Amino acid sequence: MKSNGESIKIIEENDLCISCGACTHICPFDNILMNYNTYRGKYDAVVQEEELCLQCNGFKNCLAVCPSYNVNYEELASSSDNGYLGKIHNVYNGYAQDEEKRVKASSGGFIRQLSQTLLQNKEIDGIISITHDKGLDYTPKIITDVENMPNSIYHNIDYENAINLLNENKGKYLLVGLPCQITSIEQLSNKKKYLHLKERIYAKVALICGYTFDRTNMEFFSSMNAFKMDSISYRESGRYRKTRLRSDEKSILFDVYNPKTIAERINNSLMFDKLLPQKHCLYCVDHLGYCADIVVGDAWQKKYIKDKKGTNIIIARTDKGDKVIKSVNKFVFEEGSQDDIFQSQHQYATPFMALSVAKANVFDDTFVTEHIVTKTEKIRHTKLSFLNKVKIKYIKVLLRKRQFRLARVVYIMIESRVLIKILIKSILGKKI
Repeated sequence: MKSNGESIKIIEENDLCISCGACTHICPFDNILMNYNTYRGKYDAVVQEEELCLQCNGFKNCLAVCPSYNVNYEELASSSDNGYLGKIHNVYNGYAQDEEKRVKASSGGFIRQLSQTLLQNKEIDGIISITHDKGLDYTPKIITDVENMPNSIYHNIDYENAINLLNENKGKYLLVGLPCQITSIEQLSNKKKYLHLKERIYAKVALICGYTFDRTNMEFFSSMNAFKMDSISYRESGRYRKTRLRSDEKSILFDVYNPKTIAERINNSLMFDKLLPQKHCLYCVDHLGYCADIVVGDAWQKKYIKDKKGTNIIIARTDKGDKVIKSVNKFVFEEGSQDDIFQSQHQYATPFMALSVAKANVFDDTFVTEHIVTKTEKIRHTKLSFLNKVKIKYIKVLLRKRQFRLARVVYIMIESRVLIKILIKSILGKKI
């Protein structure tokens, strides 16, 4: 086999690894390992011996299954259908009838209810989804008790074990993951050697995703609150985001949407800033799970604006997905529409970066200067401001160097206009 000189190393070098682990399986020399990069605060796919890569065609192996390497979503999953909403069989809104389950879940409780129904009906042998190990570590495992399923996780995890589980266990499994994770398994299972994975996946469920963060963002939040964090949870008590830091002895809870102080507002904003996620997320064009059978997210629609308990929007992408959705019991369904998708997830209802722009610039150190702003099928480009580029290029580095206080000072300077408005509102006694 003639080498093309490229390997997954280009992904790691450009900080574009999303830790899916597909490349570690397809490498013919077992030459790729997932490794935690302490500086970046994330798991990377790392080549052990570069010389071996010279004997291999990475375009047909490791790079061919990588979600960060020039994936043509228009061909792979008909992503351009319906104004870049992808293939749609049906759209639903809904929530679990059990109010406790509904409030406990990240949104409406659909995935838990779906999993419970399929387990009770013996349609599946388990759910492959992440569970908590310790600290910030979550890894995919086979779950047979839905109580072990976590709420939304917003920091980097190692997803490689999902593929190990599909390889090593016979049976049928509901696969739950982020869009990029589902894409990696879709690409891997399209390879002749891994076609058997398709037989073991009962259905693929993707969580609508804006972005995930390096763990350095969480370390910043912990440091600014002078709290030695052992673990973190992001969604408590209904649909509005509440973040809890835990240690062995105690925990503290922060209301992200309604911070109590200006300091909390600054810390919350920096931690969850959409320009400070994993680098891949800034180029991502697949926020809506193009390769999944079922897509699930929060129904952020006007008609649910007073809903504090949580409501899901659910997209059936395939006939199989639609049949599975309709089998779910103890769940209230309401008919949805494509417009509901735009209302619920308007910033992610089309690619964040233009397909062509992302493909052309994904390995360019200067970073993409345009992103998509859309209404249905209309696409226009807008340039990132100088200050937003500063966030991406410099605050990110300060976070990774653990210079948290300096990162906070620079962030305050960048967001000074917004913070002055917030301060005035605070002085006038209005809600922050």
